[in-house]
Amino acid sequence: MTSTNEHDQQLTDDITLLSEQLVVQGEMREWTRARVTRRIVTEQRSITVPVRREELVVEYLGGAPDPELSTVDGSTRVAGSHQIEQIVLHQEVPRVEYDLVPYEEVSLVVDTTVREVQIDGEVAREQLDIQEQ
Repeated sequence: MTSTNEHDQQLTDDITLLSEQLVVQGEMREWTRARVTRRIVTEQRSITVPVRREELVVEYLGGAPDPELSTVDGSTRVAGSHQIEQIVLHQEVPRVEYDLVPYEEVSLVVDTTVREVQIDGEVAREQLDIQEQ
């Protein structure tokens, strides 16, 4: 019986077996670069605008005009007690100005997409070989 009690009290060693695992983590790296450039595009535009001008209207109020008072170049001429005056007529001319006004707002968004990537690797593990003698 003594031998049986000795057998029951033998020390046992625990053995831990190790196995490799494939651990994959994502790491952010520069993938590409993009450049956004604003450029000016010109286009032809036509706009019709009304312009005014003064015109001279001569109304004869009876009697015959005096041929001595009329001049071709519009200068002032005095004949007797009558005076002819030069009249300045005006007209509008279109004046063009350019104003920069916002016409569109553009947002630049960096979006992150996720895709599945298959990673293959070789892993090792420990195995316990028991040899009896």
